[in-house]
Amino acid sequence: MDGLIAGDIVDTHALIWFSEGNPALIANARAVMGDDANERFISHATTWRSSRDLSEGLFRFGGQIGWQGSRAASHCRSNFPLELPRCCDWIEPVPLIRVRTLSQGRPRFMKSSYLPQWTSTLVVLVSFFTLSAAIGASPASTQGGSEAALLSGDPVKVTVFENLPAGKELELTEAPPTEEYTERAFGFVRFPTKYSSNALALDRSTPFVIRASLHQALPAGEYHFRLRSKGAARFLIDGQALLTTKAQKPNASGNDPVPPPAERNNSTWRPVQYPHQEELAAIQLDGEKHHFTLIALMGSKGLVPLPGELSLSFGREGEVPQLLGSADPVLLTDEAWESYAAEQSARHNAADMARRRAISADTTARWQEYNHQVRDWVKKRPAPEAPKVKSQELVFNAIDQFVLARLEEAQVVPTPLTSDLEFFRRLSLDTVGTIPAVEDVSAFLNDPPSQRRRQAIDRFLNHSGWADHWVSYWQDVLAENPGILKPDLNNSGPFRWWLHQSFTDNIPFNRLVAELIQMEGSIFQGAPAAFKLATLNDSPMAAKADILSQAFLGEKLSCARCHDAPDHPRKQRDTFSFAAMLDGKPVKIPVSSTVPFVEGFRKPRVEVTLKPGEEISPHWPYAELVDASDMAAIVPVSSTAPATRRQVAAMMVTPENERFAKVLVNRLWKRYLGAGLVEPAEDWYLAKPSHPELLEYLAREFVVNGYDLKAIVRLILTSRVYQQKPLPAAAAIAEPKERLFPGPIRRHLSAEQLVDSLYRAAGKTFSCEELNLNPAGNRPLNEFLNLGNPQRAWQFTALMNERDRPALALPIAQSIVDVLTTYGWRQSRQNPMTVRQDAPSPMQTILLANGIVGTRITRLSDDSAFTELALEDRPLQDLVNETFLRLLTRPPSQSESRVAQDYLMLDYPDRKQQGAAKQKSAVAPDKRVSWANHLSAEATLIRMEEERRLRMGDIPTSRLSSQFRESYEDLLWSLVNSPEFTLIP
Repeated sequence: MDGLIAGDIVDTHALIWFSEGNPALIANARAVMGDDANERFISHATTWRSSRDLSEGLFRFGGQIGWQGSRAASHCRSNFPLELPRCCDWIEPVPLIRVRTLSQGRPRFMKSSYLPQWTSTLVVLVSFFTLSAAIGASPASTQGGSEAALLSGDPVKVTVFENLPAGKELELTEAPPTEEYTERAFGFVRFPTKYSSNALALDRSTPFVIRASLHQALPAGEYHFRLRSKGAARFLIDGQALLTTKAQKPNASGNDPVPPPAERNNSTWRPVQYPHQEELAAIQLDGEKHHFTLIALMGSKGLVPLPGELSLSFGREGEVPQLLGSADPVLLTDEAWESYAAEQSARHNAADMARRRAISADTTARWQEYNHQVRDWVKKRPAPEAPKVKSQELVFNAIDQFVLARLEEAQVVPTPLTSDLEFFRRLSLDTVGTIPAVEDVSAFLNDPPSQRRRQAIDRFLNHSGWADHWVSYWQDVLAENPGILKPDLNNSGPFRWWLHQSFTDNIPFNRLVAELIQMEGSIFQGAPAAFKLATLNDSPMAAKADILSQAFLGEKLSCARCHDAPDHPRKQRDTFSFAAMLDGKPVKIPVSSTVPFVEGFRKPRVEVTLKPGEEISPHWPYAELVDASDMAAIVPVSSTAPATRRQVAAMMVTPENERFAKVLVNRLWKRYLGAGLVEPAEDWYLAKPSHPELLEYLAREFVVNGYDLKAIVRLILTSRVYQQKPLPAAAAIAEPKERLFPGPIRRHLSAEQLVDSLYRAAGKTFSCEELNLNPAGNRPLNEFLNLGNPQRAWQFTALMNERDRPALALPIAQSIVDVLTTYGWRQSRQNPMTVRQDAPSPMQTILLANGIVGTRITRLSDDSAFTELALEDRPLQDLVNETFLRLLTRPPSQSESRVAQDYLMLDYPDRKQQGAAKQKSAVAPDKRVSWANHLSAEATLIRMEEERRLRMGDIPTSRLSSQFRESYEDLLWSLVNSPEFTLIP
């Protein structure tokens, strides 16, 4: 460009107007800036006809800087008294700066592509915002967050945009925002969940865009900005793009190469995680406030709309970068990032709960009003009267009266009460699904003896683990069956998240069931719509009809799918008419859902009354349970679900359908007492209740209390029969007249209770891979679900793959799934199940004693709570006592304590190793391996190496002597493998 020099620009806030034939402006500039203005800047008028004439090194920095709003403009108006040219009314000020960016360690200059196409003599406003690389530069710090600290801690404003025009997703000038919220900093691992008016998760548009903005000041100096993003993103300062990343491309095969490992270069910085891009730029800032903006595209066709590790960080030369936006620095290190990510996820979980309650306030009010009407309706009907009993001292509440009446009639003596600690362990396992923490035991024992059990019940019913423990039960009953590797037979969507949300929010159970049946929301983000999915099934809604009937009506339709049921009164027409109601339209009988008759062969025992291809209209098949219902007409069902589906929801939960409440309270009784009042709980045909009056009483209490599960659970837990010592497990199969419940039935830990309790006792996390074979997010969600990093056992899913390819294995997750499966958990839930096949087996003993999980739990690594316990300064007896308390929820007996102390005492005094440091002990999964490259030999070798290291176990701590460590591990192993650990007291 003729006459315009791109050089280092010195520190100033002055403005110079250059206009051909206007020496007065030059004179004013010299008056403000000195006689050397010509030499320091541009000394003559310049005319050019295209922004393409700008040389490298000039960059439009100011964006839409209005004349009235510019700080420099104010300075100009006060120091330049001459009348400005008329063209100044429309010409946009264009600050020019020298910008050096860094790409793979080499400096390059950014080109300006933003200046307007002017074809006449241009009056250029040059605004200099302390953009010098030569004046006032501070020595580079080697510590993040010191020199580079923000001058204030304003939050980052985040705006979400949806349904943007294709090809113009990053152009947001006229786009209406969908949602706004704030973040601590420019670091994103998740976004707020989008909800419907009744708090069901919804999908955002594909794609959607987030814009994060901050009006903030940094101390004057040069900074390196670093943008990391999976897909298209743009970082702007005062409206002008400084950094840009490219759009992510979908994957179409499994033959991609494995990307190279992240390079740390002996740095503490967190390396760039695959498949993220990283772009860097260096820039001088002036200490004033600027507008920092990040615009990022989330998802697109064939891509998963998740941010991964989207971040914008900054720092001086040699510093550890920190995320932009937080007065409390978040350094770009592994530890700081992981802490920030966990904090962000927890904060969004809490915010989501608050937003759900606010968004669904009207829906909640309608259900509350409806349940008030139901209560009034029920109270007009006669209530079952609790019988009188002789042993009033054995009555804790009305439940005991119904049970004792039968016991006294049969002259059976109830079992004695459990001890306080036995009760507390049972209560913890039954309500939150884990053995209690030592701190919880201490709090329990510190309560007054006469109140401690009731207070403990109240605490556990309000515990966050309440939701966790219920999800696994309903996953079985409702056949929740998501798959992470392409669709398989009867894969559902992951409605686990909605189940957890519903129990966390403690919504009335009739509302939960109505929402399940209406199947609205997102299929893949965890809403009831996920329930309607049944991949590769010739009639998905016929499968759902059977699931709902077993779960909430005690009716089985599974034998009336391909023919009329031979042992039940249900016809094939019942199944498909119910399926048509769920589908919202008539359904045709599939050929594959009909038993064929072949001429000349033996006639089947079953009868087929429907022909393949016959169309079946929607019809409610349970008229004997409830038909025309006045109360059903006022159930506050959704207005957007299909009409027949809304009708099913109303008929299912109306109080006139007495079977619904009875089936639910019977399920609760079976869960806590070990056997149902009616058996089997899912099939009531020909079944008789052992205590019909008690069943009526519990069902009525359930309805009167607004279908609140906690109300009935509290009633059961506060009864004496629940708190008594258990009976042998064989009592569960007794005939109804012999099922008297002199005490609860002996139960053992479920697979989820066992795994969660083991890891809780050891203070360890699963530390396993993300349940996702598409970590790059470059395949669609309907092919590869991302179920996240499990924190509780219910969050696992089937990991088997029919291709049997080692690169598709998730070794750490598989080691936990192996234990779950051995103890009765189902990898594939193609059908509903109430009672698991979890009888004791030799494999259970072998796997827990010698398997990977058992070794991890008993290994004294640096992330083990037992390691920290052993390092405390305390008498050996205290160590033994707390070890027993942590694992068995009781102190050791005298003989147990003596044996344990004798075994440990020799090495106990010298157990500590001075100067030893903590180290990471768990195997770190390699996130580079995915479906996209699973056919690569390198991917297979990576997974095989992970399996080898996993079998070696966690790295032992070096802070304890090996002699003591091994002895203490022996003690832990003996307690974990004792029968007592796996039994519920």
